[in-house]
Amino acid sequence: MAMGNEGVWGRAAPPSETSDSAVSAAIVPSESYLKGDKMRYSERMPTDRFAELAELAADQHGFFTLADARAVGYADNTVAQMARRGRLERVSQGVYRIPFLPPGPFAGYMEATLWPAGVRGVLSHATALDLWDVSDVNPAKIHVTVPREHRPQRQVPKAYVIHREDLDEAEVTAIEGVPLVSLERAIRECAADHLGLDLIKQAVRRGREKGLLSSAVADRLNQDLDLGRIPAGRT
Repeated sequence: MAMGNEGVWGRAAPPSETSDSAVSAAIVPSESYLKGDKMRYSERMPTDRFAELAELAADQHGFFTLADARAVGYADNTVAQMARRGRLERVSQGVYRIPFLPPGPFAGYMEATLWPAGVRGVLSHATALDLWDVSDVNPAKIHVTVPREHRPQRQVPKAYVIHREDLDEAEVTAIEGVPLVSLERAIRECAADHLGLDLIKQAVRRGREKGLLSSAVADRLNQDLDLGRIPAGRT
């Protein structure tokens, strides 16, 4: 994750020193073992596979999907059995959490991006703007964007708002490993959703002050969204 580790996300508390790093140290096999490990995933002992799965989940705030489990050699029915025995926690269709990995402040956001089965969601709109920490926006729900063709075959949780849009790769980044849209796109989405223009102008101004928006992008946003008509004192 390229951006969230640089200390610019003032709103969220940093991960504890005993979370991901401690878990990784505890579960990663020894160097000599890694050098000699030539077996296919399907031939490994379950404990070895679980260590790899736990390491993957640690990078995702404790969560993993069935696709993640399959990638390290687990069958779907094995994952379901582990959940029944309490070794895993099933949080939604195809999404699980490893209980001994402590949840951090971004866990709920990561869970939301994993909720759409078959695709990876991206935080967007007011949720993304809130995480960029450039305005006083306070969304009541978590906004997640999925590809246009994706249609969840189950009821969307009340805490989520699902948007369908095909995002360009350049419009997606991450904070603390959680995918979200760029600040410019989040601002434009919020403007289209009729968020108060004073909050939009505040986001542009603070984004420029923090170096999250270039002067050219900030000027373009001010012009495109007609933010010049908002009195400076209101932001």
